[in-house]
Amino acid sequence: MKKKILLVAVILCIFTVSQVHSFGVGAQANFYADFGEEGMYAPGFSLLLSPSRTFNIAANYYIDVYSDSIVGLTMDFVPTGLVFNISRSGMTLLANPKAWAFNFNLGLGGFFNIRFAEFFNFQDEVTVAGGVRFPIGFNFLFAGHRFEIFTHVAPSLGINLSPKFEFSNPFFPVALGARLWVK
Repeated sequence: MKKKILLVAVILCIFTVSQVHSFGVGAQANFYADFGEEGMYAPGFSLLLSPSRTFNIAANYYIDVYSDSIVGLTMDFVPTGLVFNISRSGMTLLANPKAWAFNFNLGLGGFFNIRFAEFFNFQDEVTVAGGVRFPIGFNFLFAGHRFEIFTHVAPSLGINLSPKFEFSNPFFPVALGARLWVK
């Protein structure tokens, strides 16, 4: 019952914020690279929710080359002061120069991942990790800033919480996605 109340509260908060700011919904393709002892590459997919232009939440799913499944959540904050518009050259793709923008941005975020061995086999080891990430990326807004195409890399540092408490290897998730903004 408490989970349902919490879910309703979160949804109400998101819709309240979306009435004041932009609200974005999208998806992204992910590429997860871990340069630790084993080395790992994991393609994945994310559903993206953005209650404002500066805050992004993504539910992630990855499959690595060892047949593990990774599900996770990322939350990134990109302060307005760290978004640099690099399209003020006078060139326009549309008749209105304010109808599009190309930006470089820097941010700070967090992640929480759960790795299951052998496609959600709960009998094998389950790894739980969390940490910080530093998204660096580009985005292209067009059609009156209603549509966005973006890419970013997010160098990440974390701590494995289970099965044993230890620092995890640095890793570098890369994303390419698109988002629809509702004002």
